[in-house]
Amino acid sequence: MSERVYTGTDIPVAERTFDNVAAAKQRAQLGLTYLQRGNSAQAKFNLNKALKFAPNIEAVNVSMAHYYQFVGELDIAETYYRKAIVSTDATGDGMNNFGVFLCQQKKYEESEKVFLKAIKLPKYTRASASYENLGICSRKAGNLEKAQKYFRMALKYDPRRQVSLIELTEINVDTGDYLKARTQLLSYHRVIAESAESLTLGIKIEQGLNDLNAARKFGILLLAKFPASVEAKQYRASMQ
Repeated sequence: MSERVYTGTDIPVAERTFDNVAAAKQRAQLGLTYLQRGNSAQAKFNLNKALKFAPNIEAVNVSMAHYYQFVGELDIAETYYRKAIVSTDATGDGMNNFGVFLCQQKKYEESEKVFLKAIKLPKYTRASASYENLGICSRKAGNLEKAQKYFRMALKYDPRRQVSLIELTEINVDTGDYLKARTQLLSYHRVIAESAESLTLGIKIEQGLNDLNAARKFGILLLAKFPASVEAKQYRASMQ
């Protein structure tokens, strides 16, 4: 709601204008807040209000998609995602969200196209996130070569992306390229603190390279730093 005034004065004009788009975005945000709190009824009430105010903007349609995804109505969620990416104010963020959704539904080819479309948008600033999502999706689809390519692209945009670094290491371990895996894990530990997951990878890598002393060192670190972790328990069991 905005109020007009006469030029050169602070005297208000009786006429008021209602900003439908702003109101829709506020209602959509409120709806998502209720959804996060587990109140789906109030979430739907506010989202319906948002849809009434501005049915063709991205924020409203993405919010509706989130709602239907949350309650398990995936076909309806997909319908709203499709409306979002062709809305007049469509952004790369909406496309990235839709790409993740499609990947979760195992629609890998279309997911790839949507992610790449987002990346190509001049104003889109989260290319590293979309490339990482492309890598995750390609790995889920069983295309390890493509997954490696996309993870490397993500790291070109942001060398500190933790998921891309660890995923590349895991792929190298899975394909038996332990020397590359060792190098990749070193890169990971330069930018990210050691974790139970990364130390366990170190054990596997050094075992694959038949460097049992190095593997033992990773094992000692795992037990010392993360004694209560699942990985530490598994390591202890393997040593018995």
